[in-house]
Amino acid sequence: MIKNIVIDFGGVLVGLKKENCVAEYHALNMDVIGQYINDYRSEDLFNDLELGKIGINEFCEEARRQSGVNATDEQIKHAWLVLLTGVPQKKLDKILELRKHYRVLLLSNTNAFHWDYSVEHYFKDLNLYFEKVYLSYELGMTKPDRKMFEFMLQDAGIKAEETLFLDDSATNCKAAEKIGIHTWHIGENEDWTQRNFEDL
Repeated sequence: MIKNIVIDFGGVLVGLKKENCVAEYHALNMDVIGQYINDYRSEDLFNDLELGKIGINEFCEEARRQSGVNATDEQIKHAWLVLLTGVPQKKLDKILELRKHYRVLLLSNTNAFHWDYSVEHYFKDLNLYFEKVYLSYELGMTKPDRKMFEFMLQDAGIKAEETLFLDDSATNCKAAEKIGIHTWHIGENEDWTQRNFEDL
């Protein structure tokens, strides 16, 4: 019996449009940075950001170094921010509905810059939607590392077999399944808000 719903942020809640981001970096002659986005690469620069090893200012410095372009911090931040397209109201409404029947948590690989912007612009009150939030840059670990899932289970005091995890990454879902968590791999453009969770 499912008692807990764990939701990923990027691609499940917030819309992501990588072509916007790639185009902005191309306009800045920073294609080497845009290529990280285009290839879904997370090593080095972006991985350090998601792990909380560097902040947005260090990110900008490294982006300039790698590209050899003297763009401003604001230009680089804007190019990185246009990746996010917002959180549809129907998804927020669905979470409020789910909270009536389940413990709802968020588990995300993200960075402080994107997260702070999202909290300010997409959620009126984060506590309305999630009982607990687990973010890679705060924990110093990222999915699909099983330690991130294990930490969440222990910290929230929930059982894997009673938990359903929604993520747009098949790799992350497989990692969660290995420790007994039920998963739902959200396909591209799949509208998960229309499903009856009690039937899953």
